[in-house]
Amino acid sequence: MDAPAAHRRFRIEAEEDVGVLRRAVRLQTAGLPGLPEGDAELVATELATNLLRHAGGGQVLTRATGGGMELIAVDRGPGLSAPARDSLAGARITPAPGSPGGLGVGLATVRRRARIFDYYSDDRGTVVLARLGAVPEAVAWVWGGVNVPLGGEGPSGDAFAVAADGCLRAVLVDGIGHGPDAAAAAHAAILALDHAALSTGTAPEAWLTGLVNGAHQELRGTRGAVLGACVIDPVAGQAVFCGIGNINGRVHTATSSPHLVSLPGTLGAEATPPRIRPAVHPWTRGATLIMATDGIDTRWDPAEHPGLTRRHPTVVAAVLHRDHARGRDDAAILVARATGTGQETT
Repeated sequence: MDAPAAHRRFRIEAEEDVGVLRRAVRLQTAGLPGLPEGDAELVATELATNLLRHAGGGQVLTRATGGGMELIAVDRGPGLSAPARDSLAGARITPAPGSPGGLGVGLATVRRRARIFDYYSDDRGTVVLARLGAVPEAVAWVWGGVNVPLGGEGPSGDAFAVAADGCLRAVLVDGIGHGPDAAAAAHAAILALDHAALSTGTAPEAWLTGLVNGAHQELRGTRGAVLGACVIDPVAGQAVFCGIGNINGRVHTATSSPHLVSLPGTLGAEATPPRIRPAVHPWTRGATLIMATDGIDTRWDPAEHPGLTRRHPTVVAAVLHRDHARGRDDAAILVARATGTGQETT
């Protein structure tokens, strides 16, 4: 399975930055099938303009999604006003008389053009997700993530991939260092997901062992990488995790948020693959899997943001990335949960 492309970051601090973003999005979306001409540019312009006018600036993350485009606006402003939230909830598409600005109008425009739209806003700021163009068919799982390379553009040494049938199998990889060589290592490890057995009859521990052994072989001759992998079986009510190196994570529920503990080591660095020690955690209705590379500090806790894990996983990832990215390495967060409602995957 291919890893989603890394995001490109555009800082929005002045009016001219809006034009830079718009032109870049035009190039990124040129020739994409199923994407109405000009839609992505309009959405990018609305998001960036809102950042300037209502939050004093921020950033927009973009990435191609096969037949479409993903845009994520991120700010540290005062949060959406009540009229703006009403607008997005469909109560109205214009702010109430006397309310500040036209934020609701701009985001309502974005929402109408997006195939997937979601947001989260509190007093720490706002994250808005807009996915344009083709989206996968509805399945029982929804997942997403943020992957920003050091410096905001170019290849990322982090990568993630997800495979879903009755169970969900998620892999997050961090190639040693950053830049093209780290990216090559990360994507070599992702290849092991294709080679691992995907049968629902394969025990999670056996699948994880096969994945780690396969990734170790793929990584021979590269810089090496660290890896976290999780198999979620909702019928058995369990999430089985193993990690090699600095991958951290949680299985977050309304009542608990246990850490996923990785063992020391580097895949591809030794003649034999490191041993794994799978850990089993309860998986209950409404649980959310979150895994992060070491470009994200370890202090993150979704419980600090009430209601966050009910939002789209990409929004969850963007909020945590905004607040906890170290800024000196590639940084990626992967988030997944069962839908129960047939929402789309990313």
